[in-house]
Amino acid sequence: MLVVVGFIAVLAVVLVIPVWATDTPTYCMSCKATKPAGIAWETSTHAKVSCTKCHVPPGLGNAIKWRSREWLNIWADYLNVPRVPSKGQLPGNANCLKCHTLNRIPGQNGSIRMPHQVHVELRNLTCTDCHDKVAHPKPGQATGVSMAVCSMCHNTQGASSQCDFCHVTPPPKNVHPKDYLQTHGKEALADQAACFRCHHDKKQFCDACHARPTPDHFSGEWRYTHGPTAKKDPLSCTGCHDSKVFCAQCHRVQHPADWVTTHGAVAKQSPGACLVCHPQAMCDRCHQQRGVKP
Repeated sequence: MLVVVGFIAVLAVVLVIPVWATDTPTYCMSCKATKPAGIAWETSTHAKVSCTKCHVPPGLGNAIKWRSREWLNIWADYLNVPRVPSKGQLPGNANCLKCHTLNRIPGQNGSIRMPHQVHVELRNLTCTDCHDKVAHPKPGQATGVSMAVCSMCHNTQGASSQCDFCHVTPPPKNVHPKDYLQTHGKEALADQAACFRCHHDKKQFCDACHARPTPDHFSGEWRYTHGPTAKKDPLSCTGCHDSKVFCAQCHRVQHPADWVTTHGAVAKQSPGACLVCHPQAMCDRCHQQRGVKP
C-alpha cells in the first residue's frame, strides 16, 4: 500500500500537477514576456476564459502536444537545463467558434452591417483579424473593431468602399472640434487605433502631414511656387495649414477693379504687405514695363 501511495504521489508531482498548472492563467503570467498580456486579460471581457481555451487549438492531440512541451519546460526550469522552444499562437477560428456560433451572430450590430459568416468563408478571415484587442487591450485602448482591416478588401480588392455599404446610418461629417488639427496629437498618442477606425491608411493620411516638408519648402520662394504641388497633392498642404484661415490670407484677397493704378499709395505705406503674396520680381517686372519707378 505504501508503495502504491508513494507511486501515486510521485505521479501527481511529476505529471498531474504540472498538467493542472499549465491550464491556469497564473502559469502563463509567471513568464515575464506574457505577464503584461495577462494583466490586461484580467480586466477584459474574456477574463473568465482560460488562456488554453483560446491559444491551444482544439483537439486532444493539440492539448497533449502543448501540455507535454510545457511539462518538459517546467522540469527544465527546476533542473536548470535548456527549455523546449515555443512560439505563441494567436487564437484560431476553431477556438472562437467553441463559444461563438457564426449563424447566431447578427448580420447587423447597431448601425453597422457585418455578415460574419460571409467574411470568414469568402475572405478566409480569422476572428482575430478584426477582434485583436478583445482579450488583451492596452491601458486606455478601445476594444472595438478598427477599420484598418476593412481597408484590405474595401479599398483594394474590389469590395465597395462606400460608407453606406456597411454603415446603416453614415457617420457624421463633422465629428472633430474646429481646433482638432492642432489638438489631436495627445488623443492620437493615447489611442492611435481610434484614429484608424476612419483614417485607415497611415501612409496616405498621416504621413502627408507628419513627414518632413520637401526641401523647396524652405527655398524662400515657396509661397510663390507652391501652386503646382498644392494642386497635385492638396493634403500635403492642408495636413499642416488650415485652408480656410492660412491659405485664405492670399487666395481669397480680392482687389478693386482699378487696383493696378491705385495700389501705389497702399504699397508705399506698407511695402511688405504686397510681398506676402507677390514676389518682388513680379513688382519689378511690371514697374519696368510701365516705366514706373518703384
